Amino acid sequence: MYNAYSKYTFHIFEWCKYNTFSLSRQAIKTDTKSVLKEDFLYLFAQRTRKEVICMPTIFPREEKAEALFDKIAKDPRACKRLMDAFYEGVACDEDSSVEEERVLVDKQVFTNALFTAYKNKDLSAFLMAVCGNSMFDLLRNAFLIPLRFNDKGKENPILLSDEDGNIIESDIHIPESKKHMFKKLVEKNRYLAYGFLEQHSFKEDMSIQTIQNESHLGILVVQEMPEEVHEKLSDAQIYSGLWDSMMKLEDLLYNAFFYCGDFKGKYCVGVFLPFTHFEHNLEKNIEVSNSILYECIQKMLGD
Repeated sequence: MYNAYSKYTFHIFEWCKYNTFSLSRQAIKTDTKSVLKEDFLYLFAQRTRKEVICMPTIFPREEKAEALFDKIAKDPRACKRLMDAFYEGVACDEDSSVEEERVLVDKQVFTNALFTAYKNKDLSAFLMAVCGNSMFDLLRNAFLIPLRFNDKGKENPILLSDEDGNIIESDIHIPESKKHMFKKLVEKNRYLAYGFLEQHSFKEDMSIQTIQNESHLGILVVQEMPEEVHEKLSDAQIYSGLWDSMMKLEDLLYNAFFYCGDFKGKYCVGVFLPFTHFEHNLEKNIEVSNSILYECIQKMLGD
């Protein structure tokens, strides 16, 4: 039986499948402490099947995402992480008692985004107006799907060392203590790197802005994925296949970043360990990362 978190997530993913919704209650309250789960459930549960003119969505839709959505919706821990990521991004008004406030988007921007989302059957447009994250921003920032290496041509993570462990000159400041820490652990497929998360929201002119957050200096560990795996699967299918490994990673190394995609011309999976969270027992944490990546690749080959 679904708990409250699972019910919340189930309704979001059902919306994605049917691509349309109607709002039967007031917009989400701006004070995140007073938002009720039921408000958000009703927001997505009350949907209509009426035909509407279909316009292009803001971001391309992920193909064959149902298996991934089902895995998330059935896991209470994943549902809670997704809901927490949503509520962390919900805008707070100036009278809110919440300590960390984010300024509300302009009222007209919100309204236009809401109507655009309805007309275009675009959940991401609505979420960006409400919580400053697209649908897949929420999944990535909740550590439920991997980040793509160098997504949309933007280097992430930024490599600060080469394959031999030599430091690459960069505008990013690297404390000497971190260089020394890395030098003691240099091995093939390990890099000093700078990784970050991103979120998307609307500007006043309704154009999209990309905001970088959770930026860290750390160690990147990578392993190559066999060609027979990635060539025949969509990204969503790969995400689904990586699910068990990602959940294990977050259980053992919470706040580690999981990457996949093209890395130096090869399809790879990788774990990024921010120094902020993992500099103590770093060597042990790297061993755990390598073990999870190896298990992940073997499972994908077996499937």
